Amino acid sequence: ERLIHERSVLLGLALDCSTSCAYSLHLNSYLTFCGQHHLPIDPTPDTLSYFVMFMSHHIQPWSVEIYLSGIVSQLEPHFPHVCQSRHSRLVKHTLQGALCTLKRPIRRKEPILRDDLLCILQALPHPLTHVDLLWITQLHCSFYSLLRLGELVVPDDTSVRDVSKVTLCTSVCLSDNNFSFLIQRDKTDSQYEGNRVLIQCLFVGSDPHPLILVMSWLGLVFYRLHL
Repeated sequence: ERLIHERSVLLGLALDCSTSCAYSLHLNSYLTFCGQHHLPIDPTPDTLSYFVMFMSHHIQPWSVEIYLSGIVSQLEPHFPHVCQSRHSRLVKHTLQGALCTLKRPIRRKEPILRDDLLCILQALPHPLTHVDLLWITQLHCSFYSLLRLGELVVPDDTSVRDVSKVTLCTSVCLSDNNFSFLIQRDKTDSQYEGNRVLIQCLFVGSDPHPLILVMSWLGLVFYRLHL
């Protein structure tokens, strides 16, 4: 029984909780599609190719390919042939045709410049509140270290929150020329080693360096905690 329990725990940790949640949404889309069109949920090449065609008219075809990965992951325990169906000639060609004819131009956001950071800082009411100071510090740190949004915030959905991904203020190391902090892990960190982000002190223009903001925020945090 213990072997079964331990194996179940490891299998549960194979996918990140946010990935599992996304895969469940992908499967729900597939089941809804089958229900609307009175098709069996058995993932045959025909059914999957119809799903690709249908979804490609609603979302980007390259996103449909991601949906297929989630569907395969969720249905494989019940339909072992789903992987073979996914890689069938019919599904591949349907997806390729959708990528050629139904893809839409990618709309990219304008890049953030140093002047934008300064404008944001000047627009905030002074003195900065604890929340505003934290936000502007995160913004500057992400700008200078090229962090992703998922590495800065905690999801609103409590079911996908993972404390092991939260960057702790106690991981911050300060020096005269730089500062660093530890990103404990993300879903691509299979070794659970984390990544230490180092930001050098290079003052450019009138934009305050993140080191000044980090020191101000840490001072306020430790003051509020009476440390």
